[in-house]
Amino acid sequence: MAKPAATQKQDFKILNIAYKGYKDGSVDFYGEQIEKLTGYTKEDFNTKRVKWPDLMHKEDRAGARASFVQALKGDKTYMREYRITHKTGALTWLQEWSQIVCDENGEVEYVTGILVDITENKKDEFVRLKYEERTGKYLTFSLAREEYGISIVKVKEIIELMPITPIPQAPSFVKGVINLRGKVIPVIDLRIRFGMASVEHSDRSCIIVVDIAGAAGTRLVGVMVDSVSDVLYISGYDIEDPPAFISTFETDFLLGMAKTEKSLKIILDIDQVLSGMDLTRIAPDAG
Repeated sequence: MAKPAATQKQDFKILNIAYKGYKDGSVDFYGEQIEKLTGYTKEDFNTKRVKWPDLMHKEDRAGARASFVQALKGDKTYMREYRITHKTGALTWLQEWSQIVCDENGEVEYVTGILVDITENKKDEFVRLKYEERTGKYLTFSLAREEYGISIVKVKEIIELMPITPIPQAPSFVKGVINLRGKVIPVIDLRIRFGMASVEHSDRSCIIVVDIAGAAGTRLVGVMVDSVSDVLYISGYDIEDPPAFISTFETDFLLGMAKTEKSLKIILDIDQVLSGMDLTRIAPDAG
């Protein structure tokens, strides 16, 4: 299976910008490319109308500062990666290679270096990591004649249908709770959760016990399905993002659509399927 075009090598011109920054906060940028990179002129930085640290993404400032401090303790050189905000609001990823120059008293005199625009590389890296994270084994099951899948690492066990104790005033898709070897576990009917019609259960109907991650930690939840099909190894490159025409509410549940030899399978993010539910109120001992 060929990798998506987004992960293939792209031809683009890498933007390299040399600079010299002073301890008073002013910066000399060489050439006019800095305006293309930031939306501001080199005079804006030289006169301190715009300060470089203010352009850094707030989540990256602490790490960038730590790289500088660490370099001062060592050989005075560093490489760091961070995002900056263009005047228009667009984000750009930079790789900065720099040398700190100190005076005879050990005080920072200036910093000189090169900024490299690595935005396209970061996009490719993000796509690659996304597909690698999706690669793995999935338990597939059927629901209203459609095939679904969830990551096998979320599955604890598969059990036959057993007596379920209803919970008063619970949401309609919460069938109740079961006692599984001393643990009280809520049971969710996925058909009703997805707005499908409820049907009589067959001898193939079962409960998949899954480990759900939430704000209060992880807990076990039973998920009722029509039948369990198979465990399949699926490459992340065979899982496409949900179609754009599906509503945002529905795509919150989906990791993507998996293309297998026999059919198309809907891959669920089971944590998102059950997100927002106060399972502690339904079954305090579920965890």
